[in-house]
Amino acid sequence: MSSQVSSPPLPTAPARISWARIVGGAVLLEVLLVVLLTPIGLVFGSPFLEGSTDTTVFLVAVPAGCLVIAAIVSGWLFRHVTYRAVLQGGLVGVVATMLYLLLCLGAPGGLPGAIAGYGVPLFWGTQALRIIGGAVGPAFRQARRAAY
Repeated sequence: MSSQVSSPPLPTAPARISWARIVGGAVLLEVLLVVLLTPIGLVFGSPFLEGSTDTTVFLVAVPAGCLVIAAIVSGWLFRHVTYRAVLQGGLVGVVATMLYLLLCLGAPGGLPGAIAGYGVPLFWGTQALRIIGGAVGPAFRQARRAAY
């Protein structure tokens, strides 16, 4: 009596993390955030513009935009990916966050100036929302695909 355990068939092509798609998606995400959120700051006020008194709209739009736009971009990028799409979407958020931090370092006031503009909890919370949004996009698509 033989007790052999059958293993699942190996995929024909190795499944890999798509770093080009992740980095490209992170750049796209940051460009979209700048293009969409800068006008809001110019119209409604931003903590980074002199003379802005009420920055409430901007400080609400930025975290919401980071979450929603990251979810849309990563959901679109990984719509046909089956191998660890949620992980790869989260990595888009991580790489985009690193890009943003590098942009902050080069801006007047540097990273401390950006943190002071938002406040510590909102600044780091917004970075977390960018990463969460990156993972949520592919997760939402997978859930919709499974429902149909």
